[in-house]
Formats: sequence, C-alpha cells, structure tokens
Amino acid sequence: MRLTGILGVLCLVAAPVMGSAVTYTFSSTSGGLVLSLQGQGSTSGTMAGTFAVTVNQSNGHIDPGDEFTLENAGLANTSTLALGLAGLATATLNANSARFLDFAPAGSGAVGGVVVTPTDVYLEVTAIVTGLLNTTLQTKIWANSLLPFTLSISTSAAESGIATAVLGGTFGYQIGVTDISLTLTLDLIVSIEGTAHVVPDPALGGLTALGLGGAGAWLRRRRS
Repeated sequence: MRLTGILGVLCLVAAPVMGSAVTYTFSSTSGGLVLSLQGQGSTSGTMAGTFAVTVNQSNGHIDPGDEFTLENAGLANTSTLALGLAGLATATLNANSARFLDFAPAGSGAVGGVVVTPTDVYLEVTAIVTGLLNTTLQTKIWANSLLPFTLSISTSAAESGIATAVLGGTFGYQIGVTDISLTLTLDLIVSIEGTAHVVPDPALGGLTALGLGGAGAWLRRRRS
C-alpha cells in the first residue's frame, strides 16, 4: 500500500514532463479597451492584468497543434473612459471599473495562428453618469451567449523560452437609462498581449493546473 501511494505521487509529479494539461498565467505587456455606445461614438483607453490558458502539452512544451482552453482572468481598464449620452449626460468608467473576470469557452483551440474561441464572458462594470441625471449604472453579468474572442499563442523552440498570447474580443450588452428613456447598446472591445514562462517547475506545474482548474469550476458555480 505504501509503495502504491509513492508510485502515485511520482506519476503525478512526472506528468507535466511527459506531457499534460498545464495552466499558464499570462501577464499583460500591452492592452487596450474601447468603450463604444451605439449612436454615441466611442473612446479608448488602456487595459492590463492577467489571463490564464490551459495547454495540453504534447511533450512538456508548448508546440503547434497543442490544444488550449481559455480560463479565468483578471483584466481591467487602467485609464478613465468617458462618453456623452445623447447630449444629456456623460457616462464615465473610472480605472478598474470594467473588469473581465472569467471565461467559459465552448471548446478548445489549437496553438498556431489566430484561433476563434467562442466563449461566455463574466464582466463587472460600474459606470458613473453625470449631467442632467446623476446615477450609477452597475452590472455583474455573464454574457449568456458565446462571443467570438480570438486567441493566438506563440513560443520559442527552446523549452526555457517565453510564450506570448494575444487575446481579443467584444463584450456587448444593453442597459436602460429610464430617466431619459434611452436604451444603450454598450460594447467593450478588448485587445491584450501577455507573456508567460513556457515551462513551469514540473512538480508545481501539474499541481497548479489541477488547483486552478478546480478553482475555475468553483468560481463559475458561484457566479452562475
């Protein structure tokens, strides 16, 4: 029994080296966020944070053809965005008030080129409206539909290289401003590039992947 337990632990530790699902957290190196209101124009600002991608590595390294799945995120605007509302008021998103916190993709993609990854998105937004009316519009919501986000991953041939991921997509929803009898179609358009170390510590890599996968499932249950 003791020998069986030891062998089980050894297999778990060795799995990331032989090829397994490893979760990488990409830290932003550059990013932008566009706030667009139908009929009201658009404005852009900066965005930063992290997002996670689980890669089913074929040989302990990210290679073309390896499947990947978009995971949790911690992305937010880092600059203030403001737009006028029908000439009557101004809606302002202060820094960190538009936050992308989770993705629930319909399936996986493959490393190599730009891949469309249809996914549900969880967003928290707080918009402060000032002018002829003063109010705060706040929402914490899943899109409840699959949105066409894109993701590309590239890496060096060396196992100690750096992986680069580029994520982009649009989250859209409608909000009603009853005080001025106006329904706004709001789009938040994300474009962000991040990097991650290609090969984490083998022992911790497998355990991290298992841990983050469980955390993601728990997070989605909590938000649904």
